[in-house]
Amino acid sequence: MAKKKDGLPTAGQNSTLTEDEKRALTFHHKRKYEQADALVEAAKNDRTAIADLAKSDLGKGALADIKDLIIAGTDKKMKAMVERTMRLARLAGLKVGTQTNLFEPLVDYMDQGRVAGMEGQECRAPVSLSAEAQQQWVSGWHDGQSTLMAAFKKKRPVDPPEPVKEAAE
Repeated sequence: MAKKKDGLPTAGQNSTLTEDEKRALTFHHKRKYEQADALVEAAKNDRTAIADLAKSDLGKGALADIKDLIIAGTDKKMKAMVERTMRLARLAGLKVGTQTNLFEPLVDYMDQGRVAGMEGQECRAPVSLSAEAQQQWVSGWHDGQSTLMAAFKKKRPVDPPEPVKEAAE
């Protein structure tokens, strides 16, 4: 057993404690834990009250705005959040950094089909599209399926689960 210079056991080395000493310490730590737990619950209640007040003052998105402002206080976290938002926008097919015509919606039927293929949807182009747009959609769906299959092939092989060791009886 590793001991300090004064001969007392170091933290975590309590093999010299009697059962009554261990019991007393357990009750001591239980009381301290309960006190800390009460503080945590009080803090949660305070946070909930503040969130409710912010929602009543500012509307539904208030809490999300507050959390984003907290993240914005750290450059590294804010940069990561912006990069994630832009990546998700690209995944959703939004053209990041471009301005579209307000009166003519720019629709990329091939990209819509590609997304449907990547999501594993059936190859059924919307019937409301023109024949040419349906062909673009189907072509995109096949591209999406190809990308999905390529991703599965590159995926790291799953390690087989280790057998469960039965306890000796």
